[in-house]
Amino acid sequence: MSRIKLMSFVAAGLALTVLFAGGCIFSPQEDDDPQDKPPVAYVWPDTPDKLMANFGLAYADMDIDQYEVILHPDYKFIFTSNDSWERQEDVNSTGNMFAGNPGVDIDGNPKPGVSSIEVIELTQVLNWEMTPSNHPTFPDSEKALYKVIIVFYLDSATNTITVTSQQLFYAKSEEVDQGDGTTKTRFYLFGQQDIEAEE
Repeated sequence: MSRIKLMSFVAAGLALTVLFAGGCIFSPQEDDDPQDKPPVAYVWPDTPDKLMANFGLAYADMDIDQYEVILHPDYKFIFTSNDSWERQEDVNSTGNMFAGNPGVDIDGNPKPGVSSIEVIELTQVLNWEMTPSNHPTFPDSEKALYKVIIVFYLDSATNTITVTSQQLFYAKSEEVDQGDGTTKTRFYLFGQQDIEAEE
C-alpha cells in the first residue's frame, strides 16, 4: 500500500520503515500452505484503479521486483512532517522490509523483521481527480484519498504492528513503447502523501 512509515527500522545500513500497501483483504502469509495459495495475477495498469490493485498485490506478496515496476522514476513519498523520500530511498527501505531484515524501532529497541503483511483495508475515500500543471510536487497526475489499515507480522502471529492512516495516492500515466511501433498507456505510482497516521 509502499506507504505508511510510522516505525523506522535500520537494517543493513539502510532505513527500513514499516509501510503499507493495499488492494484487497489478504490473509497472513506465514500460516498459508503455498499449494493452497492462488497465483498472483497482475494486470496491465491502464487505469489508476488497476495500478492500485497491482500495488496491493506486490505489497501483500512482499515482491520487491513487482513493487519497483509500479513506481514512477520520479516517485516521492511525503511524510506528515513534510520530510520526503525519493524513489531509491523508498525501494531500499521496502526491499529490506520485504527481505525480512531485522531492525530497531524509533526508540532504539531491537525488532525482528517482517515475516508477512496483511492488508486489512484500502478504501478509496475520494474519487480520482487531476492535479494542475503547476502542482509543486506531483504535476499533471491523478490523485485520490484512501483509508488504509495494514498489519505487519513479525516473528509470531501475536507480535504485530498495526498501522492505520489516510493517504493521498498520485498516479501518472505514460505511453509505453510496445516494441512493435505502437504504444500503450500505463499508470505508475507517482507519489504518496501521509495525511494522518496512528498506531
